[in-house]
Amino acid sequence: MAAKKQSPKPILVPPARPLFQYAVKFICMSHIPGTSQQNKAFLPGHYQTIVNIHNPLTKPVRFRSKLAWPIEISRFLPGELKPDGVATISCENVHEYGLHLIHGFEGFLVIESATSLDVTAVYMAGDKTVSSLDVEQVRERKLR
Repeated sequence: MAAKKQSPKPILVPPARPLFQYAVKFICMSHIPGTSQQNKAFLPGHYQTIVNIHNPLTKPVRFRSKLAWPIEISRFLPGELKPDGVATISCENVHEYGLHLIHGFEGFLVIESATSLDVTAVYMAGDKTVSSLDVEQVRERKLR
């Protein structure tokens, strides 16, 4: 009788230990007075954030990101950038983090990586068209 072949056990490789963290203010919401979409902390209008993550290195880089706000914190989502590659995280991606949102999001996008990255946030506000645009380089925090 032939012996059964056993499948080799998978080798688990832990993710690289994050050494750098970026906390980006992230807003995806509308304040429409007289409706259920009211937030008195904001002027009437629509608010959106787009975050660009750039790998300045000549080798691929892995990173992870999560959303955090007072109600809950999402799970980390993995990401990878090719050399000199760019990833974009916008309001269209918020649902991928698995949070239970009703009227938008106002909190932080947290990005962690084992290597230094370029992280830039683009903030837009307006009513039917963009009336305010701000671009900010996000400060890097070294983790211990």
